Amino acid sequence: MSTSTTPTETTTFGLAIVGCGQIVTHHLDAIAALSKNQDASRASIQVRALCDPSAERRAVLANLPAVSVLSSDTTTAIAQYETVQELIQDDVTLNTVDFIFIAVPHDLHEELAMTCLKQTTRQTIIMEKPLAPTLEACQRLVQASSENLGRLIIAEQSPYWPAVVQARHLIHDENAIGTLVAAAGYYYESMRTNVTSGSVDATSGALGWRGSIARAGGGIAIDGGLHWLRPLREVCGRITKVVGTTRSRLLPPAMELEGESVAHALLEMEQEESSSSTIPSSLQQVDGAGPLVATYSCNLLATAPMAHDMCPYFRFTGTQGELVIRGNGLLQEQPGAGGLVLYNENHPTGRDMLDPNQVGGFFGGFQGLWHEISRMVTERDAAAAHQSVVRASDDVRVVLALYRSASSRTWEET
Repeated sequence: MSTSTTPTETTTFGLAIVGCGQIVTHHLDAIAALSKNQDASRASIQVRALCDPSAERRAVLANLPAVSVLSSDTTTAIAQYETVQELIQDDVTLNTVDFIFIAVPHDLHEELAMTCLKQTTRQTIIMEKPLAPTLEACQRLVQASSENLGRLIIAEQSPYWPAVVQARHLIHDENAIGTLVAAAGYYYESMRTNVTSGSVDATSGALGWRGSIARAGGGIAIDGGLHWLRPLREVCGRITKVVGTTRSRLLPPAMELEGESVAHALLEMEQEESSSSTIPSSLQQVDGAGPLVATYSCNLLATAPMAHDMCPYFRFTGTQGELVIRGNGLLQEQPGAGGLVLYNENHPTGRDMLDPNQVGGFFGGFQGLWHEISRMVTERDAAAAHQSVVRASDDVRVVLALYRSASSRTWEET
């Protein structure tokens, strides 16, 4: 890694990718865009290695335009490996790598993260959400992060979605809608227009590892639906209790989804301040009103078309107005997709708070994520890196509480 000495210089990080599935393409597109925009980021990331058991998946990734952009500073071919051990044992390549990015099925997260933490010394391990599919594995990874401060970062892009960033600012800093009294998040995904996972077998329609409870940890709530829990937590505060229900076996048998394809929940937020948490004035409820409760729903349809933008992805209701994040944020090429609209006395018919010509929607969060990752490492912000792990663990705690509640039919603590 070359270290910046002046504001105009750039820090270059070498990147090794472990797991060459489709989700990685969104990360690479964002990294390439950041590398082209030095005003947004003084960090440059170059792809040094690809690791995946499938030579076909490695080849697909290696030929992406984004990878060409991110390997343009070297005449050396990108190294390729079948296993993490091969990568770690190749000192020549490993010495050029600063980031090891893990994007593999959920059940492999703990094993690969622990291996990289134990068998490398200076590399930062960046891992896709969820942290792990079980509470015990999450606890072990949080402990490992505390023992290796700054070396493990969890990649969850939804907090950096421009609409979420702006909503949080308007609610907590600008008091744009008064005191928050209700919130709702609604995630919906159709395999007809799936643009995030790429895990569907083109011949059989099976979901692959995503369909296995043992591998994924559950169904849609711990997978795509997890992205919608974090914005609710970022805006509304810490979730302490959950009551919910799930439904399964709603998809064609050929899709082989063992977990839930529909989940609904009420999420109760923290009511009292503690030594470790302070409740902002925008979230403080009047005496006798009860705690702030958010509603949360997620579903995975089979091949049905979705009514994009008929239902907001998020709706935040305050004593003086509302903020709505449009329900078309996965349409990354559509102008204004996933935008934010403010309703209050000054804007009773709604005002777009983001450029209506912006594109990217939900996917705009990937650039913000990698900008923050580069900042954490460049500034050696170990506390922020560790908090990314803690927050990812809390996300999983909420989902697992939802699953327990679906079985117990009562409120469950996170």
